[in-house]
Amino acid sequence: MFETIVIGLLAFPVGIIYASLAEWVIHRWLMHRPLLRFSHFYVGHAKIHHGIYQADETYVLGDRPAEDLTLAWWAMPLPILSQVPLLLVLAAWVGLPFGLGVFVAFTVYQTSYEYLHYVMHVPRGRWVERTAAFQWINAHHFQHHRKHGTNLNVVLPLADFLFGTHRRSTEAVPA
Repeated sequence: MFETIVIGLLAFPVGIIYASLAEWVIHRWLMHRPLLRFSHFYVGHAKIHHGIYQADETYVLGDRPAEDLTLAWWAMPLPILSQVPLLLVLAAWVGLPFGLGVFVAFTVYQTSYEYLHYVMHVPRGRWVERTAAFQWINAHHFQHHRKHGTNLNVVLPLADFLFGTHRRSTEAVPA
């Protein structure tokens, strides 16, 4: 039992790294261009979200209604569920504890993405907003709203650094 827990815990950082790469791929290839006839994420993100929440005072919600801040209800579990076949192969190849550790990490990452992205656009003075890490990733994301092909990661910009899409934020995030 102890060995199973240790393997799952060791797999967790692997899952976080994988999730950063997956977030980058999903954001770049599904949310900023239509993929064949599937354009729901592209329209919802690039057209509507970026159209409403821009790189100015409209980046934050302010007094406006929170319309089109998030995608459809099924958009959060879809990236997680889309990983199940790969994770089943991983569990069969490396072992179930490893596959579960990666799956849990991916789920935590996706949940963090949804929460942090919401908090970035709807600031309310939460404790997380006062942390240096949040302020850095919020500035990172704000730069994405300035230039859409950059800073595609929201949670952990590892893939932005690896693939050369990281750009330093040059302006302060609107309060």
